[in-house]
Amino acid sequence: MYYILTNDISSDFDSTLNEPKSFPREVSFISGFIIANQIEEPLVFTTNAKSGDAMVDFSRGSVTLMSKRFLELLLKSGVDNLQVFPAIIKSEKDGTVWKDYFAVNVLGMISCADLSKSAYSEIMPGHYRFQELAIDAEKAEDALLFRLQEHSPSIIVHKSVLKTIVDSDPEETLLGWEADDIIQ
Repeated sequence: MYYILTNDISSDFDSTLNEPKSFPREVSFISGFIIANQIEEPLVFTTNAKSGDAMVDFSRGSVTLMSKRFLELLLKSGVDNLQVFPAIIKSEKDGTVWKDYFAVNVLGMISCADLSKSAYSEIMPGHYRFQELAIDAEKAEDALLFRLQEHSPSIIVHKSVLKTIVDSDPEETLLGWEADDIIQ
C-alpha cells in the first residue's frame, strides 16, 4: 500500500518557507535524476519565522527540504535512493539560523498511475495534475520511496516507511508533513 508524501497545510507552522534561488537553472530536484552539477552548500532556505518559532521537518516543493530527524527516519526504514545536500533555514526577520536540514533529491521515477481510476487534468501529454490519484501498486514493485512519472512533484511512500515515521514519533512532533491516501 502506498501514500503521497505531502505538506501538511494544517501544521503548527504558520510561517512562510522560501526555496533557495542560488543554484544553476538546469538543476532539478524533481526529475528523479542524480544532480551532477556543483551546488553551493549549504542551500539557504528563508523564512519569516523568528527565534523560538516552530520549524517544519518536511517541505515538498521544487526543492524538497527535510530535517535531519525526518531524513534519518527514512534511512532507518530502508530508503536508499536519496541524494542529499546540506541546507539551512534563515530568518528574514531576526537572522536566526536553523541547521541540520537537507535539500533532498528523490532518485527514480516510476510510471504507475492508473488513469482509468484517477480524477485528473492533463497538463501536457503524459503529465497530469491529480485531484484523486489511483496507482497500480504492482508496477511500483515494492519501492519504498519514489517520484511518480505522471506527476514528478509527487513523492510516493510505501506503508512500511510511513509506519517507521509514525511509530518513531508517537507524540507527533514532526511538523509539516502528512501522507494522503491513494486508490490502489
